[in-house]
Amino acid sequence: MNLKTIPKIPAFLTRPITIPPYRWTMSLVFWGTFAGALAFSGWYAWFSWHRYEQNSQYRLTLESDMVATVAQKLLDGHASALQLLGVQLQRADALHHPRRARTLLLDYQKATSGIASANLITPNGRVIASTAVPAGNVPPDFRNNPAIWPGFQKVLRTHGIWVYHPLRGPLVDSHWVIRLSHTVFSPAGKPLFVVATPLRFNAIEDFLRQLPLRPGTAVGLIRSDLYIEGRWPIPQGNLSKMLAHPVSVGALLKALQRDPHARQGSYAGFVTVDHTYRFGAFTRLDHYPLTAFVSIPRDSWLAAWWRRQIQYPLVFLLITLGFGMVAYRRILFLDRRWDLQRQTFERTLTTQATHDGLTNLPNRDGLRLVFDQALARAERQERLLAVGFLDLDAFKPVNDTYGHAAGDDLLKEIARRLQDAVRRTDIVARLGGDEFVLLLEGLRGMDELDQVLARLQAAIAQPFMIKGKEISLQASLGLTIYPFDESDADLLLRHADQAMYAAKACPGRASEGWAQLYHPDLGTITMGDEILRRDFLQALVAGEVTLRYQPLVALATGRVAGLEALTRWHREGREKISPDRFLPSLGVRERQALGHFVLQTGLQQLAQWRDMGLDLFLSVNVTPEEFDSPGFADSVLGILAAYPGIPPESLVLEVLEIGEILEQEVALEHLQRLRGAGVKIALDDVGSAYASLLRLKNLPIDEIKIDQGFIRELSNKPQDLIFVESLVSLGLAMGVLITVEGVETEAHIALLREMKINYLQGYAIAKPLEAEAVADFVRTFVLGAGDADTPMLALYQHLGWVRAAEESAINHGIYAYAELAACPLTTWLHAHAAELSGVEALLVEHEAVHALGREIFQIRQNGTREELHRLLGQLHVYSHRFQEGLGQAVKTMRENAEAKAPPPEGANQ
Repeated sequence: MNLKTIPKIPAFLTRPITIPPYRWTMSLVFWGTFAGALAFSGWYAWFSWHRYEQNSQYRLTLESDMVATVAQKLLDGHASALQLLGVQLQRADALHHPRRARTLLLDYQKATSGIASANLITPNGRVIASTAVPAGNVPPDFRNNPAIWPGFQKVLRTHGIWVYHPLRGPLVDSHWVIRLSHTVFSPAGKPLFVVATPLRFNAIEDFLRQLPLRPGTAVGLIRSDLYIEGRWPIPQGNLSKMLAHPVSVGALLKALQRDPHARQGSYAGFVTVDHTYRFGAFTRLDHYPLTAFVSIPRDSWLAAWWRRQIQYPLVFLLITLGFGMVAYRRILFLDRRWDLQRQTFERTLTTQATHDGLTNLPNRDGLRLVFDQALARAERQERLLAVGFLDLDAFKPVNDTYGHAAGDDLLKEIARRLQDAVRRTDIVARLGGDEFVLLLEGLRGMDELDQVLARLQAAIAQPFMIKGKEISLQASLGLTIYPFDESDADLLLRHADQAMYAAKACPGRASEGWAQLYHPDLGTITMGDEILRRDFLQALVAGEVTLRYQPLVALATGRVAGLEALTRWHREGREKISPDRFLPSLGVRERQALGHFVLQTGLQQLAQWRDMGLDLFLSVNVTPEEFDSPGFADSVLGILAAYPGIPPESLVLEVLEIGEILEQEVALEHLQRLRGAGVKIALDDVGSAYASLLRLKNLPIDEIKIDQGFIRELSNKPQDLIFVESLVSLGLAMGVLITVEGVETEAHIALLREMKINYLQGYAIAKPLEAEAVADFVRTFVLGAGDADTPMLALYQHLGWVRAAEESAINHGIYAYAELAACPLTTWLHAHAAELSGVEALLVEHEAVHALGREIFQIRQNGTREELHRLLGQLHVYSHRFQEGLGQAVKTMRENAEAKAPPPEGANQ
């Protein structure tokens, strides 16, 4: 072949094939996007599934916890009611009175919602009474019932509430039904009877209908022996077949058996009720062998996940993610703002709970929060911590003279000065009344303490302005230093309190004597004699401490109705020690021992008097600190139980209202338990200490005792009668009994007869008696009429007429005008004060009060409201002025009588 004839291959065929760069780019972008989309879709599917699974599992756990909580509260309420029913049946001797038992059961069923029936069963299985059995029919006997008798034997051995199988299937009328039983035991531990009630849990079903449960969700309760007590929604098919037998297999059974002590848990697998694969969660109830469970079918779970996460196109998913990011940032912003508002609100609530409402200083609870921290800082920094207890001297006269509003203003000013005087690291707290606590931290030595004390003394020494008048106050300060006094917070505060009382007794009140540093040999709280506290328990054992009994007379009958037990200490061969001296010196241990002795001895003596036919009650004094201590109510009820012949209503516990102790949770629980058992609670010395009388209406008390200081001074200051009258009105408004102490004259008896007083107590009736003299005194004593010819009684009757005139001016009520000549004060002034200088002005003031009353009577029908208010204001002014003038006249008459009295024999020798 001729090479020249061979044709040449075209160049375009031999040129290597190349792809344009933009095609490679497009291809790479396409396949990369595709692979990325596939990878992202796979990751997104995996991630969304696990996220949805976690959220749904959490939701199921939350729903099961809500169901358990609602069921727990309902069961607790019914359990408490069932226990109370058991007590009522035991008291009514229901086993021997079937009709009475049936009445109590019917009343219980009517009063308690959701009760299908109520049954009273003897230990031998015989039904005494049942609301499910019509009256006249023979109740069933369970002894021959093999389905009930074994479970009933377990009930008889159970202390508390027992949950067991229903007698006629798990459901009644398609409602949840749970049977509760309560066995009542005798004191010897022998079962007396069983009270059983089947409960229809309609409230749970109503609650479940309000929940946003997903379709297919099943909710129910299962017993510890795997018996299904209830399930909602009710499954289709043979209901009794599905629910009348315990669960034998299934995911829920395995989950419960896998961790029998776990309160909450989750499970996944087949369940035996409807033979479906389910995801679920359970929560066990406290104190009941029941477990709440919530489950959802796997098909519904997958369908919801697919519907919510997968079915939307990827582009919409990306858009949603973008919008979700914006929404998330917005939600995060709102969440942060709401969290800030919540923290602010919580700080406000904390401040209100831990700070005094009047002075905004930390209260007792607030002091507890910071005290331990201050001790820890002092130990960590190796610095001194001074604990001070400050009390104002003679603060009560400020309230009596200027009113409680002025006293509040004075306390706020004291709080401000104390805060200004201490350092920024120090703490000032108010326990109540005029008592303040100081925590002076970080002291390097006593020189720094002296500087702070100097500023405190200077701040208190400055005069105070009260209603335009300058008054000066003194304070007493007790101090103890940590770690020199290495005690806990409560003991440090007690030592500071002891030192404060020692400072009050110190004669050098003008200089350093206002503050006292605690040391072990300081002595008693008031007189500096620690020997009293140390010897008291020995004296109690030796019989040196005895009781005296002061009678309380009922005004309705004029006879002795009760006795107050008072402590006396007479050292053998030595002097008598007054209660005012040794009681403040006692510590917690001694006070508890004394309280137990008084209660034990007093009840023993009361039992003897009741055996003699004397129907009396006994009043015993207890301290607020005893009410604030655990076990107090158990101790009182235990002692009272030793005397079955004394009804609980015959015991009255008298307690002082100090600070906020009686409003503490422990004290209120004791008060309610004791009152629930029948013991009476009396508030002693009402009006003697600075306390808000409006708070008394919130305390569970039966009686108030008006402080004797108010009554004793009425003979010298009859104008103070309005204070006593206000305290009586307070007691009447509270619906409690009223006892007046300090009844020492016949004039007091005549006055208190006019008031709605229940009991009188004082030397005008009798001084404290020895136990041997009580019986004769009670049998023979009859209260007299008293001395009615006194300014106190006349002023009380006059004030009653003034109040009627004021009521007529305000409400246009029925009002009969009393002429001036008919007023008892007119007769008394002419009879006893005719020769007194200034009596003419007093009579003019008295006549002006009656003239205003006559004018109110004349124009109350046709006069204007402005005229009546003007006359009412004038009536207040003239009435107050007349009362002050009457008080001054009585004081002048008493001074003149004392001046004319002959001097005692030997006065000039």
